[in-house]
Amino acid sequence: MNRQHFNQIRQAPAGKNAKDRVYVGLAASFHDPAIALVTPDGRPVFAESTERALQSKRAFNCPPDDLVRAPRLLQDYFPNTTEIVVGVSWSNEFLSGLNAGLLAQLAPPSGARDDWKGKLEWPLPHPLGLSTGLRNSVSLAGLNIWASNRVEGKVSIRRFDHHLTHAANAACTSPFTESAVAVVDGYGEGDSVAFFHYEGGRLAKLDTQSRQMGDGASEADSLGMFYARICVLCGFDPLAGEEWKVMGLAAYGQPDKYLCDLLRPMLRVNGMHLERGCYPDALRLNLDRVHRFAREAGDDPLARADLAASGQHVFEEKLAELLGNLYARCPSENLAFAGGCALNSSFNGKLSQVTPFSQLHVPCAPADDGNALGAAFVACMDDGVAIAADKERADPYLGSTIEPSALERLVRFGGISRLTHAPSGTIARTASLLAAGKIVAWVQGRAEFGPRALGNRSILADPRPPDMQDRINRLVKFRERFRPFAPSILDEAGPDYFEDYRSTRYMERTLRFRPDARHRVPGVVHVDGTGRLQSVRQEWNPRFHALLTEFRVLTGIPILLNTSLNVMGKPIVHSLEDCLGVFLTTGIDALVVEDVLMEK
Repeated sequence: MNRQHFNQIRQAPAGKNAKDRVYVGLAASFHDPAIALVTPDGRPVFAESTERALQSKRAFNCPPDDLVRAPRLLQDYFPNTTEIVVGVSWSNEFLSGLNAGLLAQLAPPSGARDDWKGKLEWPLPHPLGLSTGLRNSVSLAGLNIWASNRVEGKVSIRRFDHHLTHAANAACTSPFTESAVAVVDGYGEGDSVAFFHYEGGRLAKLDTQSRQMGDGASEADSLGMFYARICVLCGFDPLAGEEWKVMGLAAYGQPDKYLCDLLRPMLRVNGMHLERGCYPDALRLNLDRVHRFAREAGDDPLARADLAASGQHVFEEKLAELLGNLYARCPSENLAFAGGCALNSSFNGKLSQVTPFSQLHVPCAPADDGNALGAAFVACMDDGVAIAADKERADPYLGSTIEPSALERLVRFGGISRLTHAPSGTIARTASLLAAGKIVAWVQGRAEFGPRALGNRSILADPRPPDMQDRINRLVKFRERFRPFAPSILDEAGPDYFEDYRSTRYMERTLRFRPDARHRVPGVVHVDGTGRLQSVRQEWNPRFHALLTEFRVLTGIPILLNTSLNVMGKPIVHSLEDCLGVFLTTGIDALVVEDVLMEK
């Protein structure tokens, strides 16, 4: 998208062949690549992260449009199309800068990784590796589709500003006809934040003016990188996506004034920008002091709970200030929020209390994988398609299904003695297993798009036993004991269990349990009395809603413990073989795939 129509997406005529034009969106960062397919009128029909099919966490440096798989997807979903528009989540201007080697100047001299700059930039790879990997990902995106002799019709490739694709993903999947839109992540094209106004199915970028320099501010910084540094200090790896661990660990500690005072100057909010808050010498001194609190190999993570709590506290302070400034510039009741920082469910649960916004929408995939949908939406808008609120665009169940033929072969050849195929009794039998304390893998329909299992690729359990969280962490997920699990709750029962209840479709926010409800479901109450919940309605997921309803009939409890069907370090399962691998090598008691139920 050129600069002339970046500030206001042009309303060009769709053209005489618009009804035959389909859209492919590609999230083309070097991490978390993804592909999305969207109809001529802007409705998603498929979206999936590359890591799922590859079963490689975050799928670093992998193409989103695999030369074999992408043409097959197009044949499956758009078999007779005459024109394909491929939208890519980074712009031509950015690609030109990468090709010109503009980022090479950031590469430190050999051996300088241990100085203050090395510590500050640790969460990212060496700049030379980062810029080369990103250049390769962006430049190759779309070429596999364009070059394939199995793709019919005309193929064109368009590249769009990275933050614009984030914004489109947030705004176009929201229930709002009008909203402010915030993008806050690790890095983008020249900045780590961007803001827009969405109305009438269109996006307009807000002019935030230039940063004011000369008053102690230095170069731009980001909340995403700030949180990644906290992740490192706590002994976790942000490249592996372990920021989740910081949020879980923070609940076990308290913000420490000394640590907060060291962390705050590292980042400053300047209007609607983020900057490094002090000069290099002061920053180096603060970093040296903070690093004395870093967790060393072999230490108990819980010993750094106050560090995690301090980092979370400062993160929330800065983000609340930034969004408050956005509201002053774009006063709306509604906020659509995307970028990696929108995954911070702890902050999201407090957003209406610490900012002027009263309504929040975070898409099911707010980080870079979601830009596959965003790039397709921007391409639609670029052709004059106004994308207004539509419940189909909010549906997270856009991924692959389990191959029926694989399931048939399992029933025929698997030799599993305790296997039943009873479509009319599967839900009742599963609910009875859960009520009896069994751990169940539940695989139904299409996979969820995004990082969270929302009842189609889930591990489920009874939330009543106090030791259930420890059992699953120890016997199934093989992860740290401080990691919590989500409560999936019937939406109509939400106010009975949570204070200031808000429907939370994608586990996008953490809410506080009512004190009188915590003892009923201790398996899903975090140490600080909160839960990152999933609200379930019949129209959103009929089968999962039916299972929760049956469980409530048996137990009186409208909640199930829900966590993703994987083990630590692996993506959520993709194929039937992946499901069986997790089932047979963990402490899961039963596996339900569609109407086939297997028990150990």
